[in-house]
Amino acid sequence: MRKIILDVDTGTDDAIAIMCAIQSPRLEVVGICTVNGNRGITYTTENTCRLLEYLGREEIPVYKGCALPMVSTLPAWRRPEIPYGGKEFKAQEVHGDWLDLPPSKNKKPEAMDAVSWYIKTLSETKEKITLVPVGPLTNLAIALRAKPEIVENIEEIVIMGGAYAHGNITAAAEFNWWCDPEAAKIVMDCGAKITIVPLDATHKALVSGSEADEIEKGGTKACIAAADFIKRRIRGYAVFQPVGDDMTPVHDALAVLYLLDEGVCEDVHEMYVDVDCGHGASDGMSIVDVDHRYEDKAPNCRFAFSANREKFVKLLTEVLKAR
Repeated sequence: MRKIILDVDTGTDDAIAIMCAIQSPRLEVVGICTVNGNRGITYTTENTCRLLEYLGREEIPVYKGCALPMVSTLPAWRRPEIPYGGKEFKAQEVHGDWLDLPPSKNKKPEAMDAVSWYIKTLSETKEKITLVPVGPLTNLAIALRAKPEIVENIEEIVIMGGAYAHGNITAAAEFNWWCDPEAAKIVMDCGAKITIVPLDATHKALVSGSEADEIEKGGTKACIAAADFIKRRIRGYAVFQPVGDDMTPVHDALAVLYLLDEGVCEDVHEMYVDVDCGHGASDGMSIVDVDHRYEDKAPNCRFAFSANREKFVKLLTEVLKAR
């Protein structure tokens, strides 16, 4: 069984990713870290707790992480009109503030913060752990800055983030990396085995409304909640960023399902990927060296340029009704 740590900014696609991880008998979720991103840290932490309580998995610990990016919210860096988890953020049609689940009554985050827990866990573990960050990379980057040797106990980092063709928050940048470009740069340069599941792949792994209906028929709590979240995403994407008739990407779930079947991602190549931290129009952009122009830079990740939609939907449906 593969041990994993999830790092999430829980909105709808994070929630589906979490459910895929804890439903699979092949994955052991050691803990879940939360971070500012889709919403502020209060929302993402409570959403994670209410999801675990809804599923009856309160034994999985939740660690509240960073409330802000490393530097990019400082006045000298970021244009003030661009919000961070604010009411104005137009993609909230896709997420909302709270997951549409009952508020958590008993499940609360642990006393230790996410960064401290990363350092403690990765310092003390006897078995290497896979990390699956599907939000901004702030927690992990700060842990790596504080104790870089923890990289030795990381089996792999599977990141949902970045993009080659185009962004989804600016023309250049994907949202998670745009939120904290410095953190993305630190993680990409840390020396761990890294797989990137970017927008190029997640926008090929679309789920339709009729497929959500089929997922719902699976009957588990995970199936019912996931189907509801997918339908919300379909409605939200129709307003925010149309991707196809009655369809939506479920970005973060693709990163988790990659752990179960690498075949859900296609056109995967060893690449050197850098991150623009210049605070201009391309801030947070993934610089993917497809032509190997950086002759002095060895590949630092595997980068998925596409995905197999049919395989993704089939595996998503199977995992959500597994137990």
